[in-house]
Amino acid sequence: MSSNAGDSITFFSKESINCPVCGTDFHREDMRTGRGRLIAGSLTRFLRRLYEPTEKYGEVYPLIYPVTVCPNCLYAAFPQDFSNINPKTREALEGDIEARKKSLKKIFPELDFNKPRNIEMGIAAYHYCILSLQHFPKDRSPTVKSGVSALRAAWLCEDLHRKVPGEHFDYLANIYYHKAWFYYTEALNKDENGEEGIADAGQLGPDVDQNYGYDGVLYIAALLEFLHGPKSNPEQRHASLQRAKTMVGRLFGHGRASKDKPSTLLERAKEVYREINQELKGNS
Repeated sequence: MSSNAGDSITFFSKESINCPVCGTDFHREDMRTGRGRLIAGSLTRFLRRLYEPTEKYGEVYPLIYPVTVCPNCLYAAFPQDFSNINPKTREALEGDIEARKKSLKKIFPELDFNKPRNIEMGIAAYHYCILSLQHFPKDRSPTVKSGVSALRAAWLCEDLHRKVPGEHFDYLANIYYHKAWFYYTEALNKDENGEEGIADAGQLGPDVDQNYGYDGVLYIAALLEFLHGPKSNPEQRHASLQRAKTMVGRLFGHGRASKDKPSTLLERAKEVYREINQELKGNS
């Protein structure tokens, strides 16, 4: 990374952050903005914003920076959550330090969060975030945040697979997609029965460029159910398709409410709805 701010993609914060789990002081890496660093490209069906590489900066991956990671104990969380943990959560996170360190050792043996991040570190950051969120109380909406983390990890695994196609990162992407499917489904179930809310979770993305909120959670949950839900058993597949159809159908019902939703979200929701209907008709 160049020392010239105009040529660099990221910077490390001047003020240190103190890890509430192990007490280590470290500096967080963030993206610089402006000067043509990010040239927005297309939006995928998963509502992921792609960016065009530039001659000056090359390929840029904003997704690898949002999670704060302690380089010593690998406690990881989104910035609004990182320092704000209760004693019970801190104790549980401290007890899991070795488990976090071992969890990706065979896949990414050379991770160092004191250095500038790459795609591998971005994947690891979300992985450690999911592990850390397991110890968060329900009022911090850990389930939906785990879903967002797993989904972004899957995207980055796909990016890495395109760069090194022989290392089976496509298989790892599929694992994270299935984790995302589980967490998104659980998040909606818990929200509907009053066990754990979604509305106050903060930036739900699913990407960093726009927050689609609860509607985005509904759409992603339906898309994950359609693409990564049960497939081998015909009865389970039919039930899965019906669940996905119900979820996505809630986004463009009659009345004024649907008119207030982003057109990009509605268009993609209708596309998924049509695909689900086609499969249901083909199986009937």
